[in-house]
Amino acid sequence: MTGATRLDHPEGELRWVRDPRWGSVATPSTEAVLAAYEHLLVVAAHPDDECLGAGAFVADAASLGIEVTLLVLTDGEGSHPHSPTVGADDLGRRRRVEADRAAAVLAPTARVVHAGLPDGGLCGRPDEVVAAVRDLVRPGTLVLAPWTADGHPDHDAAGRGAAAAVADIAAVADGGGRTGIGHYLVWFWHWGKPDDLPWSDAVAVDATLDGLDRRARALVHHHSQHTALSSADGDETLLTDGVLAPSRRGFTTVVLPGHDRARADPVAHQPRSATFDEMFDAGDDPWSSTSWYERRKRALTLAVLRAEHYARVLDLGCSTGALTRGLAARADAVVAVDVSRRALDVARRDAPATIVWVEGEAPRVVEQVDGPLDLAVLSEVGYFLRPLELWLTLGRLLERLSPGGELVLVHWRHPTRDIPLDGPSVHEQVSAVLAPWSTLHHVEDDVLLDTYVVPR
Repeated sequence: MTGATRLDHPEGELRWVRDPRWGSVATPSTEAVLAAYEHLLVVAAHPDDECLGAGAFVADAASLGIEVTLLVLTDGEGSHPHSPTVGADDLGRRRRVEADRAAAVLAPTARVVHAGLPDGGLCGRPDEVVAAVRDLVRPGTLVLAPWTADGHPDHDAAGRGAAAAVADIAAVADGGGRTGIGHYLVWFWHWGKPDDLPWSDAVAVDATLDGLDRRARALVHHHSQHTALSSADGDETLLTDGVLAPSRRGFTTVVLPGHDRARADPVAHQPRSATFDEMFDAGDDPWSSTSWYERRKRALTLAVLRAEHYARVLDLGCSTGALTRGLAARADAVVAVDVSRRALDVARRDAPATIVWVEGEAPRVVEQVDGPLDLAVLSEVGYFLRPLELWLTLGRLLERLSPGGELVLVHWRHPTRDIPLDGPSVHEQVSAVLAPWSTLHHVEDDVLLDTYVVPR
């Protein structure tokens, strides 16, 4: 690759997050996807493919006690073909070590197998790809390989070979455990089109915080890809922030042909409204809105707003309305949303008439809010959403924010317990989508605050 080559799509994640078809994608848990299996065989055309396309899923599978095998078909020696400082053999050896170290983070007990096939040459070695996969499959194995239309010839060949191996085994199976095939995507997010994704076969598997953390730490070990080999032409960084953006989603998209949608839909859970309503059993201010942290956080939030006055504002997750009142002083109209009816009952007391109070849960409730919006604020609400819910919420907000409209995120920075995400993970996932629109990134010991502006 030369310095002039761009690997990521210029529109980045924006063209994906805005697609309404995400709302119809099945959302099984990692445990549900693997319910019929005891062994996960992850096939990678090159070192780092497994981290980029399915790292969090692999980490969460290992945490469930699933046996993990990683088959790396090539050593990735062709990643920098014009490097003046590192030869292909040396780079291949380096990347093989990187793959081993990354796998030890994703799945500490995983077996790593290096097939040693030529980087850039898998299309010409279909029988060897099939054989490498078949040798590692046994009853009870789910094979997870690159998608057959990922866009990179090696990825496509790896996916086809894995699917062929599974089909061969299924044809001669005489009982025993089930063998299945699923596909992850890497380059398709940059080089493919949304209309080409097989939406009916796709599932979105939310990651745990531990899975997200281990994916991030594993990627660090692929040092030759996310840092430049040198300052010379031909030694450029390949895994730029733009290239990495899809891998920073909080969920893994798996093409799972023939999946059982009834099993793939999320398990019914107690509505969040009940949980948040119960918090008011001890009083009308469970969030201690008069504490110094809360008062200072509200002052910071109001201080970073770019305009003196707004026409229409959304406060998503308004709770008792302490921040909402500050927003109302600078707006013609505010739509304040919360999942808790008891919170809204408190918030309505002596509230300005310019505030409309709406009970509902993101992302669905955003569809009830008419646009255009000049400002949307998510304060201490993003980490209560599952990763795909955060993605859907962001997409629906972008549909309603006007050109020049602002999005503000404010969250507690410390670790969370018993909820899907934490503040840093929320802000990282949103930043991966909206980084080109960033206008402020503020970090303190206790709070994270980010602002974005929609281009005019």
